[in-house]
Order: sequence, then C-alpha cells, then structure tokens
Amino acid sequence: MLDTLNKFKNLKESEELLLAYQGNITDSLTNNLLTLAENKLAMVEYNSRTKKKVFNILVEVLQNIYHNEGELKNADEKFHEILIMVVKGPTTYEITSGNYIKQSISDPLKKRIQEINQLSNDELREKYRNRLDEGVFSDKGRAGLGIMDMVRKSGQPLEYGFQSINNDYSYFSLQVNIKH
Repeated sequence: MLDTLNKFKNLKESEELLLAYQGNITDSLTNNLLTLAENKLAMVEYNSRTKKKVFNILVEVLQNIYHNEGELKNADEKFHEILIMVVKGPTTYEITSGNYIKQSISDPLKKRIQEINQLSNDELREKYRNRLDEGVFSDKGRAGLGIMDMVRKSGQPLEYGFQSINNDYSYFSLQVNIKH
C-alpha cells in the first residue's frame, strides 16, 4: 500500500526531488505550484513530449485534489492539508499526492481505480471515448475522467493507498509513474 506520509522521508539517492509541498491548497497556490513545476521540468527534462506528459498529469492530480476540497468544507482545518511531490528517478518521474477524503468515498474510489488499472490500453481508450460521448457530468460539472486520463497519459497503472483516520475521513495516497 502506498504511504505518501513516509515517501518523502525515504527518497533514494538516485532520485531528484523537483517539487514538494505540504499544506492547504488554494486556486492561486495551485497555479504557483504548476508554474514552479513547469520551470523545474524545463531545467531537467529535454524531451518536450515527456515534459508535457508530466505537466499534464500534475495538472490532473492537482485538479482532483482541489475538487475534493469542496467535499471537506465543514471539516477541521487539519483535513484540508495536502501533500504533493514530483520526483525524477533514474527511469521514471513520480507524481505523488496525499489528501484527506470522506470515508464514504474511499471504497468507491478504490473500486474505480482498480477497475481502470485492469483495463488494456484499447479498453481504456474505448471507455474514455464512451464517457465523453455520453456527456454525463456530475453536479460539479465533471465527467469523472481524471483517473482514466492519468492512466492513459502515463501508460502505467496508478499506485494508491487509503489510511482510515476516523469514522469520517481517510487519507488517500496516489502515485502516478511516468517513464522517461
């Protein structure tokens, strides 16, 4: 099980930490993190396709975290804290995030990730297109494509973990690996 709370402490010598943030998330902070990540990627990655892939997945990860914040509006301040890291390893970039979610969505989210992780590239592409064609959006205006997008763009299954905090909240850890 992925545990983002200990990941930062256990970075290997062969890995380079490009971005790390722990704290509350806001719209302007999201934009600042993306600008910082884009600048850092420009310094360490020469392949424009890889840069674009890492950046686009980071955008998706941050959007998912930010959208989830709305679900926690009445929660204690500590449940609004997130963790985000971008690490360049010898063969992959890792985008790792951690945030609190309502306990009630832990099982459905886990099931959704497992389902998407098991799809072949062709099956995933078809499911993605069908979802777009259906035009089904949640009450928040989202089509639920984020997890599919991350798997499609990275070409890798998502690593994840859920740590139950109390009856109301879980800590959700997510890692997307992108080969370079």
